[in-house]
Amino acid sequence: MLTLETKTDRTRFEALYTAYRGLMFHVANRILRNPQDAEDAVQQAFLALAESEAHLPAELGPGARALAAVAAERKAIDLYRFKARHPAAELEEIGQESPPSDGTLAGAMAALPPRYREALLLKYYNGYSAKEVAAFLGTTPGNVRQLIRRAKEKLAAELAERGEPV
Repeated sequence: MLTLETKTDRTRFEALYTAYRGLMFHVANRILRNPQDAEDAVQQAFLALAESEAHLPAELGPGARALAAVAAERKAIDLYRFKARHPAAELEEIGQESPPSDGTLAGAMAALPPRYREALLLKYYNGYSAKEVAAFLGTTPGNVRQLIRRAKEKLAAELAERGEPV
């Protein structure tokens, strides 16, 4: 609500939220078929509407209803596409994976510090960009690139120590 500067803008936005949040959830859930994802899409849609509050209709009605539905639909489609490009592998699941500790690559990966292992798995196994990995790990893309470089060096050293070809 920080982008809504005046009391009138906030009141108008709250009225939009109250009137159309159910519709927006229905639209998003129809696309995503997951209530949690639909809630995320609705929240993103409301944030987008708040950022462009100058384009909000002055009063509730068919124009505001259509705008709310389209915003929810677009955010749901964006989220659907993102999830299709990046299959679900939660960071907690990645950290809990325990590959066998033998002379294989999996064993060498298991020997890495968790932060290195997470960065490598997110980047190369899941196919996320450095920017996306940075968002997951709460750091900058430059730091992620450095982290991955160090992780590769440590992995190569671990494999060499185990007598595996690098």
